[in-house]
Amino acid sequence: MPIARSVCSLGTACRLSCLMVGCAISGGAVLGQVNSEQPKKLAYAADPASVPDAIARLKSSNFGLVHVEVIAEFRAVEAIPALKDQFSRSQDTFTKEKIADALVRLGDKDDTYWNFLVAQATPVIESPDPRVYDAQGKAVRGPLSPEFVAWAKSNDLPADPVYMLPARVGLLAETGDPRGIPLLRRGLLSPNHFIQSEAARGLGKIHDKASIPLIIDACRNAPPEGAAIIARSLLYFDDPQARSAVDKYMPADTVKAYREAWAQGVRP
Repeated sequence: MPIARSVCSLGTACRLSCLMVGCAISGGAVLGQVNSEQPKKLAYAADPASVPDAIARLKSSNFGLVHVEVIAEFRAVEAIPALKDQFSRSQDTFTKEKIADALVRLGDKDDTYWNFLVAQATPVIESPDPRVYDAQGKAVRGPLSPEFVAWAKSNDLPADPVYMLPARVGLLAETGDPRGIPLLRRGLLSPNHFIQSEAARGLGKIHDKASIPLIIDACRNAPPEGAAIIARSLLYFDDPQARSAVDKYMPADTVKAYREAWAQGVRP
Protein backbone atom coordinates (compact mmCIF):
# COMPACT_ATOMS: atom_id res chain seq x y z
CA MET A 1 0.00 0.00 0.00
CA PRO A 2 1.43 3.47 -0.85
CA ILE A 3 2.55 5.22 2.30
CA ALA A 4 0.28 8.23 1.84
CA ARG A 5 -2.78 6.00 1.59
CA SER A 6 -1.58 3.98 4.59
CA VAL A 7 -1.21 7.03 6.82
CA CYS A 8 -4.42 8.61 5.53
CA SER A 9 -6.44 5.54 6.53
CA LEU A 10 -4.73 5.22 9.91
CA GLY A 11 -7.22 7.36 11.81
CA THR A 12 -10.26 5.29 10.92
CA ALA A 13 -8.40 2.03 11.46
CA CYS A 14 -7.03 3.06 14.84
CA ARG A 15 -10.41 4.25 16.08
CA LEU A 16 -12.11 1.05 15.07
CA SER A 17 -9.29 -1.19 16.32
CA CYS A 18 -9.46 0.59 19.66
CA LEU A 19 -13.16 -0.14 19.91
CA MET A 20 -12.84 -3.78 18.86
CA VAL A 21 -9.86 -4.98 20.85
CA GLY A 22 -9.73 -2.54 23.75
CA CYS A 23 -7.22 0.16 24.50
CA ALA A 24 -4.89 -1.33 27.11
CA ILE A 25 -1.55 -2.97 26.68
CA SER A 26 0.15 -5.11 29.30
CA GLY A 27 3.79 -6.00 29.01
CA GLY A 28 3.90 -4.49 25.53
CA ALA A 29 1.21 -6.81 24.10
CA VAL A 30 -2.39 -5.94 23.33
CA LEU A 31 -4.56 -7.94 25.66
CA GLY A 32 -7.59 -7.99 23.36
CA GLN A 33 -7.52 -10.53 20.55
CA VAL A 34 -8.02 -9.59 16.92
CA ASN A 35 -10.53 -11.97 15.38
CA SER A 36 -10.81 -12.99 11.75
CA GLU A 37 -13.56 -10.45 11.11
CA GLN A 38 -11.48 -7.42 12.06
CA PRO A 39 -9.91 -6.77 8.61
CA LYS A 40 -13.38 -6.85 7.06
CA LYS A 41 -14.65 -4.37 9.64
CA LEU A 42 -11.70 -2.05 9.06
CA ALA A 43 -12.33 -2.13 5.29
CA TYR A 44 -16.05 -1.49 5.86
CA ALA A 45 -15.30 1.48 8.12
CA ALA A 46 -12.94 3.07 5.58
CA ASP A 47 -15.37 2.83 2.66
CA PRO A 48 -17.85 5.71 2.14
CA ALA A 49 -20.07 3.30 0.21
CA SER A 50 -20.84 1.68 3.58
CA VAL A 51 -22.88 4.68 4.74
CA PRO A 52 -26.35 3.62 3.45
CA ASP A 53 -25.94 0.16 4.97
CA ALA A 54 -24.75 1.63 8.28
CA ILE A 55 -27.77 3.95 8.47
CA ALA A 56 -30.16 1.13 7.61
CA ARG A 57 -28.66 -1.06 10.34
CA LEU A 58 -28.88 1.76 12.85
CA LYS A 59 -32.56 2.32 12.09
CA SER A 60 -33.29 -1.39 12.37
CA SER A 61 -31.46 -1.61 15.73
CA ASN A 62 -29.19 -4.28 14.19
CA PHE A 63 -26.00 -2.24 14.45
CA GLY A 64 -22.57 -2.27 16.01
CA LEU A 65 -19.93 0.31 16.87
CA VAL A 66 -18.47 0.05 13.37
CA HIS A 67 -21.74 1.30 11.87
CA VAL A 68 -21.81 4.29 14.22
CA GLU A 69 -18.21 5.08 13.28
CA VAL A 70 -19.01 4.99 9.55
CA ILE A 71 -21.84 7.45 10.08
CA ALA A 72 -19.62 9.83 12.05
CA GLU A 73 -16.55 9.46 9.83
CA PHE A 74 -18.42 10.29 6.64
CA ARG A 75 -20.61 12.95 8.27
CA ALA A 76 -23.95 11.36 7.51
CA VAL A 77 -25.95 14.06 9.30
CA GLU A 78 -29.19 12.54 8.02
CA ALA A 79 -28.65 9.79 10.60
CA ILE A 80 -28.82 12.19 13.59
CA PRO A 81 -32.47 11.41 14.49
CA ALA A 82 -31.76 7.65 14.40
CA LEU A 83 -28.63 8.11 16.52
CA LYS A 84 -30.60 10.04 19.12
CA ASP A 85 -33.25 7.35 19.16
CA GLN A 86 -30.70 4.60 19.70
CA PHE A 87 -28.94 6.62 22.41
CA SER A 88 -32.18 6.76 24.38
CA ARG A 89 -32.86 3.05 23.80
CA SER A 90 -29.42 1.61 24.54
CA GLN A 91 -28.70 0.05 27.93
CA ASP A 92 -24.98 -0.38 27.21
CA THR A 93 -22.86 2.50 28.49
CA PHE A 94 -20.08 2.18 25.92
CA THR A 95 -22.56 2.03 23.03
CA LYS A 96 -24.15 5.21 24.36
CA GLU A 97 -20.71 6.81 24.56
CA LYS A 98 -19.95 5.93 20.94
CA ILE A 99 -23.29 7.32 19.80
CA ALA A 100 -22.70 10.50 21.83
CA ASP A 101 -19.25 10.81 20.23
CA ALA A 102 -20.84 10.53 16.78
CA LEU A 103 -23.51 13.12 17.55
CA VAL A 104 -20.95 15.65 18.75
CA ARG A 105 -18.76 15.01 15.70
CA LEU A 106 -21.79 15.54 13.48
CA GLY A 107 -22.39 18.94 15.06
CA ASP A 108 -25.53 18.27 17.07
CA LYS A 109 -26.13 21.15 19.46
CA ASP A 110 -27.85 19.25 22.28
CA ASP A 111 -25.45 19.37 25.25
CA THR A 112 -26.84 16.05 26.53
CA TYR A 113 -24.37 14.07 24.45
CA TRP A 114 -21.29 16.15 25.24
CA ASN A 115 -22.14 16.12 28.94
CA PHE A 116 -22.50 12.33 28.81
CA LEU A 117 -19.01 11.96 27.33
CA VAL A 118 -17.56 14.26 29.99
CA ALA A 119 -19.32 12.38 32.78
CA GLN A 120 -17.87 9.07 31.59
CA ALA A 121 -14.34 10.36 30.95
CA THR A 122 -13.81 12.41 34.10
CA PRO A 123 -13.62 9.61 36.71
CA VAL A 124 -11.14 7.48 34.76
CA ILE A 125 -8.55 10.25 34.42
CA GLU A 126 -7.27 9.51 37.90
CA SER A 127 -6.84 5.77 37.26
CA PRO A 128 -3.30 4.46 37.87
CA ASP A 129 -1.33 2.80 35.10
CA PRO A 130 -2.36 -0.89 34.94
CA ARG A 131 1.13 -1.96 33.95
CA VAL A 132 4.24 -2.64 36.05
CA TYR A 133 7.57 -1.28 34.77
CA ASP A 134 11.12 -2.52 35.30
CA ALA A 135 14.10 -0.36 36.26
CA GLN A 136 14.62 0.59 32.60
CA GLY A 137 11.04 1.82 32.28
CA LYS A 138 9.91 -1.13 30.18
CA ALA A 139 6.53 -2.72 30.86
CA VAL A 140 6.76 -6.28 32.14
CA ARG A 141 4.31 -9.09 31.59
CA GLY A 142 2.37 -10.15 34.61
CA PRO A 143 -0.51 -9.13 36.88
CA LEU A 144 -2.00 -5.68 36.87
CA SER A 145 -0.25 -3.14 39.04
CA PRO A 146 -1.29 -3.18 42.71
CA GLU A 147 -2.15 0.52 42.46
CA PHE A 148 -4.58 -0.12 39.63
CA VAL A 149 -6.15 -3.11 41.36
CA ALA A 150 -6.70 -1.03 44.52
CA TRP A 151 -8.15 1.84 42.50
CA ALA A 152 -10.53 -0.46 40.62
CA LYS A 153 -11.68 -2.03 43.87
CA SER A 154 -12.28 1.35 45.48
CA ASN A 155 -14.37 2.36 42.47
CA ASP A 156 -16.33 -0.91 42.40
CA LEU A 157 -14.89 -1.88 39.02
CA PRO A 158 -13.97 -5.41 37.96
CA ALA A 159 -10.61 -5.97 36.25
CA ASP A 160 -11.93 -6.07 32.67
CA PRO A 161 -12.63 -2.33 32.29
CA VAL A 162 -8.86 -1.72 32.27
CA TYR A 163 -9.10 -2.42 28.55
CA MET A 164 -11.73 0.20 27.91
CA LEU A 165 -10.87 2.99 30.35
CA PRO A 166 -8.65 4.88 27.88
CA ALA A 167 -11.41 4.62 25.27
CA ARG A 168 -13.66 6.71 27.49
CA VAL A 169 -11.17 9.57 27.21
CA GLY A 170 -10.48 8.62 23.59
CA LEU A 171 -14.09 9.08 22.51
CA LEU A 172 -14.20 12.54 24.04
CA ALA A 173 -10.82 13.31 22.42
CA GLU A 174 -12.06 12.09 19.04
CA THR A 175 -14.73 14.78 18.89
CA GLY A 176 -12.09 17.49 18.45
CA ASP A 177 -14.35 19.76 20.48
CA PRO A 178 -12.48 22.69 22.12
CA ARG A 179 -14.74 22.38 25.16
CA GLY A 180 -12.62 19.37 26.07
CA ILE A 181 -9.33 21.25 26.43
CA PRO A 182 -9.40 21.68 30.25
CA LEU A 183 -10.32 18.03 30.85
CA LEU A 184 -7.79 16.75 28.30
CA ARG A 185 -5.06 18.82 29.92
CA ARG A 186 -5.95 17.17 33.21
CA GLY A 187 -5.62 13.86 31.40
CA LEU A 188 -1.98 14.68 30.60
CA LEU A 189 -1.32 14.51 34.34
CA SER A 190 -2.96 11.10 34.74
CA PRO A 191 -0.77 8.36 36.24
CA ASN A 192 -2.15 6.10 33.49
CA HIS A 193 -0.03 6.56 30.36
CA PHE A 194 -2.79 5.28 28.09
CA ILE A 195 -5.08 8.00 29.43
CA GLN A 196 -2.28 10.52 28.81
CA SER A 197 -1.90 9.39 25.20
CA GLU A 198 -5.63 9.75 24.50
CA ALA A 199 -5.71 13.16 26.16
CA ALA A 200 -2.70 14.26 24.11
CA ARG A 201 -4.34 12.99 20.91
CA GLY A 202 -7.42 15.06 21.64
CA LEU A 203 -5.36 18.19 22.19
CA GLY A 204 -3.54 17.48 18.93
CA LYS A 205 -6.79 17.01 17.06
CA ILE A 206 -7.98 20.36 18.39
CA HIS A 207 -4.60 21.86 17.37
CA ASP A 208 -4.22 23.45 20.78
CA LYS A 209 -0.67 24.77 20.39
CA ALA A 210 -0.66 26.08 23.95
CA SER A 211 -0.70 22.44 25.08
CA ILE A 212 2.51 21.48 23.23
CA PRO A 213 4.78 22.10 26.27
CA LEU A 214 2.34 20.14 28.46
CA ILE A 215 2.40 17.17 26.06
CA ILE A 216 6.21 17.28 25.97
CA ASP A 217 6.30 17.32 29.78
CA ALA A 218 4.09 14.21 29.79
CA CYS A 219 6.54 12.50 27.40
CA ARG A 220 9.49 13.53 29.55
CA ASN A 221 7.93 12.08 32.70
CA ALA A 222 6.71 8.82 31.14
CA PRO A 223 8.69 5.60 30.69
CA PRO A 224 10.07 5.20 27.13
CA GLU A 225 7.19 3.05 25.87
CA GLY A 226 4.60 5.47 27.21
CA ALA A 227 6.50 8.50 25.89
CA ALA A 228 6.48 7.11 22.35
CA ILE A 229 2.71 6.68 22.45
CA ILE A 230 2.05 10.12 23.93
CA ALA A 231 4.37 11.81 21.42
CA ARG A 232 2.26 10.67 18.46
CA SER A 233 -0.11 13.52 19.22
CA LEU A 234 2.65 16.00 18.40
CA LEU A 235 2.42 14.92 14.75
CA TYR A 236 -0.69 17.09 14.52
CA PHE A 237 1.40 20.24 14.98
CA ASP A 238 3.52 22.09 12.44
CA ASP A 239 5.77 23.47 15.15
CA PRO A 240 9.55 23.20 15.66
CA GLN A 241 9.24 22.31 19.35
CA ALA A 242 6.75 19.55 18.53
CA ARG A 243 8.92 18.21 15.68
CA SER A 244 11.96 18.06 17.95
CA ALA A 245 10.03 16.09 20.58
CA VAL A 246 8.69 13.68 17.94
CA ASP A 247 12.28 12.93 16.88
CA LYS A 248 13.31 12.44 20.49
CA TYR A 249 10.52 10.18 21.71
CA MET A 250 9.18 8.27 18.69
CA PRO A 251 10.89 5.45 16.75
CA ALA A 252 12.80 6.85 13.78
CA ASP A 253 11.16 4.52 11.23
CA THR A 254 7.67 5.59 12.32
CA VAL A 255 8.59 9.26 12.12
CA LYS A 256 10.12 8.70 8.68
CA ALA A 257 6.90 7.10 7.43
CA TYR A 258 4.80 10.04 8.57
CA ARG A 259 7.15 12.61 7.11
CA GLU A 260 7.20 10.86 3.76
CA ALA A 261 3.42 11.00 3.82
CA TRP A 262 3.49 14.69 4.69
CA ALA A 263 5.62 15.32 1.61
CA GLN A 264 2.68 13.90 -0.39
CA GLY A 265 0.24 16.25 1.30
CA VAL A 266 -1.13 13.84 3.89
CA ARG A 267 -1.69 14.98 7.49
CA PRO A 268 -2.90 13.01 10.54
